[in-house]
Amino acid sequence: MSESIPKVADDPTQVAAMLDQEEWYDLLPIEKKLIGWSLGIGLSLLVVFIILFVFIFPGGK
Repeated sequence: MSESIPKVADDPTQVAAMLDQEEWYDLLPIEKKLIGWSLGIGLSLLVVFIILFVFIFPGGK
């Protein structure tokens, strides 16, 4: 039963080296899903508001 125990760095050079090792990692599937939903909702609302304010409530004269 081996568990992954995070390393603890004692001096600043070890901390910098550890941060360089873990600088990039792939997104989790739930993170990808949340990004997709956020972009979808944001773009959909943008289109809805453009349609509302240009065609239904024109702010002309």
